[in-house]
Amino acid sequence: MSNATISDIAKKANVSIGTVSNVLNKKGNVKIETIRKVEEAAKLLSYVRNTNALSIRQKESTIVALVMPQLNDLTSALYTNLYHELILRNLTLQLYETNSNIETERECYQQINQQNCRAVFVVNPIDSIENLKSWLDDSSELFVLSPSSENLKFDLSKITKKIDNERIFVVKDDLTFGFYKYFKDYKIIKNRMNIIYQELKTNDNLTILVFDDKLASRISTILENMPDKNIKIILLTSKNIVSFKQSENKYVFHYSANKIALDFLSLLDSPATKAINIYQTNYQLFQNNSNNTSIDLLMLETPFSKILTGLADDFYSKYHIKVTIHTKSFSEMRTILASGKLTDYDLIRLDISDFNWYGRKIFQSLENQPGLQPIISKLDNWHKYIYLDKVPYSIPLDPSVQMMLYQKDVFNNSILQKQFAEKYDTELLPPTTYSELADFSEFLTNLNIPEKNNYYPLSLIDSAGTLIASEFLPYYHSIGGKIEYREGLFHFNAEEFIQTYNLYQKIRLQSKIENKSWWDSETIDFDNKKTALVIGFTNHLNNIDQTQYGIAPIPGNKPALGGGVIGIGKSSKKVTESILFLQWLYQYQIQHEIALMGGDVPATDLFFEREIYEQFPFLSYSTELYSTGVRKTKVGQNQPINTLLFEKIIGTEVYNGIQNTLDATDVLININNTLIKNIFRIIDNN
Repeated sequence: MSNATISDIAKKANVSIGTVSNVLNKKGNVKIETIRKVEEAAKLLSYVRNTNALSIRQKESTIVALVMPQLNDLTSALYTNLYHELILRNLTLQLYETNSNIETERECYQQINQQNCRAVFVVNPIDSIENLKSWLDDSSELFVLSPSSENLKFDLSKITKKIDNERIFVVKDDLTFGFYKYFKDYKIIKNRMNIIYQELKTNDNLTILVFDDKLASRISTILENMPDKNIKIILLTSKNIVSFKQSENKYVFHYSANKIALDFLSLLDSPATKAINIYQTNYQLFQNNSNNTSIDLLMLETPFSKILTGLADDFYSKYHIKVTIHTKSFSEMRTILASGKLTDYDLIRLDISDFNWYGRKIFQSLENQPGLQPIISKLDNWHKYIYLDKVPYSIPLDPSVQMMLYQKDVFNNSILQKQFAEKYDTELLPPTTYSELADFSEFLTNLNIPEKNNYYPLSLIDSAGTLIASEFLPYYHSIGGKIEYREGLFHFNAEEFIQTYNLYQKIRLQSKIENKSWWDSETIDFDNKKTALVIGFTNHLNNIDQTQYGIAPIPGNKPALGGGVIGIGKSSKKVTESILFLQWLYQYQIQHEIALMGGDVPATDLFFEREIYEQFPFLSYSTELYSTGVRKTKVGQNQPINTLLFEKIIGTEVYNGIQNTLDATDVLININNTLIKNIFRIIDNN
């Protein structure tokens, strides 16, 4: 680490110490040339800011205290995740270990009072929260993870539902998260092998609850020598135990240490009670009455189809049911759907844009399939992918939603920030509205300084009508634009359409236009640092290398929904086998493998697992966006429309209007005329 100080920077840049301080803290009215000189000097001197010294000088501290029993194999994941997430916020983590000793705990708080801490995070305290508050000079930023906490606690109800024995032993975990405190109604035993062994030897019809995977393995080994015993193990762990084998006497539940870290951090911004979910991760074998048979699955050829093809071998090895996956190109899929020739397929993957149009025609209802209800009941965020007129017809297979990623080195650049503030009298931030996106695009395009680094604002598709509609319609919806169907005509809000068209036209003039027919070119441009922003569907953003990009909703926060659903073909005679495949597919271990390989899955907590979160951090944000997502797939209450044709017409007319310099009113007239000509292909009157 460099020992350079701000005095050294001031001397090298030939400016005052006060000027250096203003530049580093992004304060004051400093000239652009001076900012450049100071930043260049700091870079040459390999200057690293001393966060401890900074906390002493600043009213707003940069240090967060973490008080926990001990840093060990079971708590290190939380510490590591907190450490890395705080660094991204320019904060540092200071650890205080209590060793589950009341006197040591009190001493920790005395030491914290001597620091200038931004917040105090506490895991498994010994004393009461009221006493912790009394020990601190300032307890306003005290956040505790414990059963009695108002801030953060575990929801362990899924475990209690699994407990069906009267004899329950809970192994104490004083030096970790104190899970045993959630089970005060049961017998608590110390974590000593001689005590545990004696309980196993002298008891039967017993459930033992443990919070250490190594301890659970030891107990399993002991029980191998007690074959006549009816003893179940329930393990709660943060470790991802990958296993494609079923264990008869062991239930594994998982919590995410990374999610705990992120929840702690969210309390800094918005204090509120948060419940940390757990979920069962056992590999399950489902009842199978069919052997040496096969099922046929029709789906679009995508990276997801390749992932599923690789995993299907596991399904065959367990159930001896061969899955033949028939992958088709986009145009081939359109031809098959239009022809209605689907009798050869037991399972069909359908794009969400086609779900309302084709769903009832090609899928069997899942309403009376109890084997699928546990899956459907967990998918509250994805109702638009499941139900048609309140009847379940499918399950989301690879759902996706539009998001925005942005280059941090653009939005954090002090010179670009200064230039933007001088022009627009506001802070340079990722755009949250369509007009802000237009302003940013204009600003970056007209900029002529080295710090621009030849960035385009963003990339847009050249002439593909459906894709242009996916760029245009979300912004129309975001400013209140609606599309209604009355008396045989589609009706758009003229004022909102004109505003959206004019902004879109302006943005296209300043964007990098790609001649490709798909979105991958946009993600490649962003990945190669040619564009400052990328707005795309999450299944395409998976291709971007994890660098220092930022994550945000698209401007206006009315993203288009994408991806697809899977359902059982109406003509299939192998419903039992198809349900078995879906049960296998939607269990934790299989969904986890798909997510690790970059596949979008209908999950929430799964995306917070560190190994997935580090590769695809935006996925953890995406789950909240489905509720605001929009895709025009029906009119009125339940009248389906041919969404892809509808969008293609809108996108094509918008493109033609821009190419021929038509005004927005003429474009809207052309859209309506073309929709009228194709009305019988767009509206399903059956």
